[in-house]
Amino acid sequence: MRILPITAIMLLAMSSSALAVTESGPAPVQVTACVVMMTGTGDGVGQPGVTLTNGVTTTMVNNSGKVIKALTVSGDYHGRHESTTANFTFEPGTTTEITRHFTQSAYVDPDARCHVTHVDFADGTSWSAPNQ
Repeated sequence: MRILPITAIMLLAMSSSALAVTESGPAPVQVTACVVMMTGTGDGVGQPGVTLTNGVTTTMVNNSGKVIKALTVSGDYHGRHESTTANFTFEPGTTTEITRHFTQSAYVDPDARCHVTHVDFADGTSWSAPNQ
C-alpha cells in the first residue's frame, strides 16, 4: 500500500471543501408581495377583460444570514407561468423589489402567486426549493 504525502492529503482536503453545497430547509427569501402590473390605466385599477397586464413586481426579504448574489422567482397568473433569474447583491435583513415585464395578456384579477425557487449565495453555496 502506498501512502500519500502529507502535502497531497492537505491539497485533497482543501479542494474538496471548495465544492458548492446545496442547502435544504426553509426558504432564505420571503416573498411579501406579488403585484400584477397593468397597462392603460392611470388609476391603477384593473378591469377584467378590458385592462391588459404586462408584468409583475415581486417584493422580497432576505431572511438568511448570508449575502445573496442571484435568485430565481417563479410565478403563476391564471394559467400563465413565468420564471426569471435576477443577479444582484441582496444583503441579509434587507428588502428588495424585482419588476419584470412580460408579453401583455388580459387582466383577470390582482391574484398572482410568486415564490423563490433558487438562491445562489455569495459564499458559493445555494438553496433550491423542494421539488425544483
